[in-house]
Amino acid sequence: MKHIGLKIIACIFGFALWFYVVSARVTEIDIQVPLVFTRLPESLAIASRPAQKITITVSGTAIDLIRLKTSKEMAARILVDLHDAQLGLERIILSEENFVAPDFPKVHYLSANQIAALEVEIDTRITRSVPVHLKGSFDAKDGYTIIGVPTPNPDTILISGAREALTRIFEIPTEEVTKQNLETDETFHIPLDFSKLPPYVTPSDSIAKVPVSVQPLDRKSFGNIPVQLIGQYDRSLYSLEPATATVEVSGGQGVLSKLQKQGIMLLIEFNRFAIEDADSLEPTVRISSDVKSFQVRPEKFYLKKKAPVVPPSTPEIDSSALSTNASADSQQTERTEIAK
Repeated sequence: MKHIGLKIIACIFGFALWFYVVSARVTEIDIQVPLVFTRLPESLAIASRPAQKITITVSGTAIDLIRLKTSKEMAARILVDLHDAQLGLERIILSEENFVAPDFPKVHYLSANQIAALEVEIDTRITRSVPVHLKGSFDAKDGYTIIGVPTPNPDTILISGAREALTRIFEIPTEEVTKQNLETDETFHIPLDFSKLPPYVTPSDSIAKVPVSVQPLDRKSFGNIPVQLIGQYDRSLYSLEPATATVEVSGGQGVLSKLQKQGIMLLIEFNRFAIEDADSLEPTVRISSDVKSFQVRPEKFYLKKKAPVVPPSTPEIDSSALSTNASADSQQTERTEIAK
């Protein structure tokens, strides 16, 4: 037991010597590294879907390889220089020149596994505008209402990439969002969802602002609103009964405070009575402001037809009496001429 300290020290030195010998030995391992394309001309873009990472075999001392595997992702990478790329399929043979590991000068590239060469499709780069689709729901607290329809800002973004890839993109959705019990105006910053976007397509924005306007819920009633009968018809014969209505509107307090009677229109198309074979119809309601709901009283209106006015008849003249009077006048004229 009195030599236990010496034994521990000997073990430590032995382990250190073993570790030094092992770590200094040159060995090979497979690692995954990111694939980075550089110096592509601005007028061109990558149209295919090359792998974002590839598996390569590297050599180096054990200690360097251990450090490399535990380092950050970009500690080692494969660079592909596309400065002289042309339209069409580019076939690239990977070599030691493509391998970059600045902090590990003694680690060397040996080969790329499972691929003989890297193939990349090159297309013309274009830029186009696509709409932003809001995926979400916004609900107000009881007693409140949302004014208008929440829309993203910007409602369109620019995307840049290969022509063939961009022609298949029709919209950019936002991430799914649900907001409830809103009682004040708020602006939400919602990330755009690029999960289905082709690789090497660059968007101009990544966040959409969505302003939501909330007001206390209120009700207001408007009376004697005229109901208009529109279309081609004889206005001297047809009319609606009753001719006016009361409209009760529900909506935001601020919106209803600005709504006037003139901002409400009630319309019924004359031809609807014949098309729907009905003697009473509900009117079409047009309100100039954004309201939540409305109710028209009465609900239906009847088409009333006036009785045609018949002009008074003219008394008939007795044709036989006219003939008798004409004969008498003729005889009288003859007697007068004889007397002369």
